[in-house]
Amino acid sequence: MGGDHAPAAAIDGALLSVERGYATREQILLTGSGDAIRAEFANRGESPDGFEIIDAPDSLEGITSPVEAVRKRPNNSVALGVREVQEGRAEAFVSAGNTGLVVATATLNLKCLEGIRRPGIAATIQGEQTPFTVIDVGANPQPKPLHLLHYAIMGSALYHDTFGKDVPRVGLLNIGSEDRKGNPLVREASDLLKQSAPNFEFVGNVEGVDVFHGACDVVVSDGFTGNVLLKVSEGVAEYMMRSFGRLLGEAEVAPEKQQSILSKMLRHVDFSEYGGALLLGVEGFVTICHGRSKGPAICNAINFALKAVGAHVNQHIVAAARSVPAAT
Repeated sequence: MGGDHAPAAAIDGALLSVERGYATREQILLTGSGDAIRAEFANRGESPDGFEIIDAPDSLEGITSPVEAVRKRPNNSVALGVREVQEGRAEAFVSAGNTGLVVATATLNLKCLEGIRRPGIAATIQGEQTPFTVIDVGANPQPKPLHLLHYAIMGSALYHDTFGKDVPRVGLLNIGSEDRKGNPLVREASDLLKQSAPNFEFVGNVEGVDVFHGACDVVVSDGFTGNVLLKVSEGVAEYMMRSFGRLLGEAEVAPEKQQSILSKMLRHVDFSEYGGALLLGVEGFVTICHGRSKGPAICNAINFALKAVGAHVNQHIVAAARSVPAAT
């Protein structure tokens, strides 16, 4: 029920994931207002048969904070979805709802993985040549150095299992590339990262200007700075798309060519290509989608979550954490 286009976007995404063969109806549980969900299927001339609907009677309308939601509306759609993962009836939860609420609910109800102290949100962005993953982008704005080491371990496991790179390169987001740059947090984290877990290679500090050029595969950051990087990247991408479209029109490029060019560009900058960001470090998988997500983004998020489950990302995180004394 979360997001700007709920529940329509979630229904569209579920149906599209079945149409594309990512999942069967029986694999997808829908949490939310049962009446609203059935109405959305009826609007499309579709039957909800095969999808299990878990009725969530508590609406979050008027709720102002995650804490208030947890205390006053415990049977909301996010809480019930996370409960399905907690109790083993589902392996992953996908939501376009409020990020703070999803993170708070998951953190309160799902145990941290062995060897991991704090979860982090990992977002994958398309770079100039290859994708890169940023962790954390909002779960933990005031981490400790040890948490940043955990983020490197988790982000590298995800990158390896998603893109097949044996030893991903990890960079620490900083204001300069010099070895002793930055505040005490990043300097202490740098010392820990230099020990390097067996599942990544630490390449040192990286600046924001370098991440899109392929300076590293995994960018490690505190949640505040990482979120700023993510939001600024989205804003710049949208600005460039609008500006380029206007310039193509001024150059009198044929409309069909404009559309072809812009469509190719959009595949590189559209957040919906990966669907959502994974909250790593908890038992089970939680995927947080953009609030503006529509059906295709939800569909891709379902597929991304299924791939993470199938690739055993969490098992690989635990194995890597066990091998690093400082990470335990």
